[in-house]
Amino acid sequence: MFSTSQNVILQQWQHADTPISRKCQWTDANTADLIVWRVSNNSLFTGRRNAAIKAFELYVKEKQLVGKVTPAWVRKKWENLKQKYKDLKTLSMVGGNTSTATWKWYAIMDGALSSETPLNHHFITPIQVSSSAQDAPPIKQRKEEDWLSALQELERRQEERERQVTEREDERDRRAAVREEERDRRAAEREAERDRRAVEREEVRERQALEREERREREMFARQERWEKEMLSREERQERDYREREERREREAAAREERLFKLLETFMANK
Repeated sequence: MFSTSQNVILQQWQHADTPISRKCQWTDANTADLIVWRVSNNSLFTGRRNAAIKAFELYVKEKQLVGKVTPAWVRKKWENLKQKYKDLKTLSMVGGNTSTATWKWYAIMDGALSSETPLNHHFITPIQVSSSAQDAPPIKQRKEEDWLSALQELERRQEERERQVTEREDERDRRAAVREEERDRRAAEREAERDRRAVEREEVRERQALEREERREREMFARQERWEKEMLSREERQERDYREREERREREAAAREERLFKLLETFMANK
């Protein structure tokens, strides 16, 4: 945040020599503030229709310039600065034109338009304000020094906003990483649960297969036992039938022998 003296300086630069009337005297402080704001809010200028004019409307509201300047005028001011910078840069590249060293906004515009990033200290130098700052009266020098201090304060505030944005992005990344870890953990748990259930199903299938195998073996042994019993019973029955037939033949033979003996006895007796 600005200190009290810095706030006073900024208010003086934003409103000094700028009466609340139809005529607004645009100062170097306003130009510096416009350059810093335009580069710091480059994301607002998307290239879409009316995006630029809406962005400059926001600038007029933020800088409390409503009723003093119009967004179209501010836009024209910026376009003029950019066009003059491009012309001087082209001339310096072609023929080594020295106008770039005398135009007080060249260095800051070069840093702004070359990097398309918020302004840095390495190109905020006194030459940006005036090519004759050393020969200027003391009051003008103080104004230029105060302007540089305020411009650096604007840059510091922009860096603070960037730092806060970076912190918010880091926090979002951290939360995203936590959510990703949580999703990975849950996915790992679900995978482990699926593996556990798959192992359980495999164990159940193996147990059922083993039970079926044991049941088939028991049934096979039971059939084997029944077959052996049937075979043994059949052999026993055959052997019993054979003995009965032998005994019957022996009885019949004995009966025949007995009848034959009786016939012989009768025959011998009659003789």
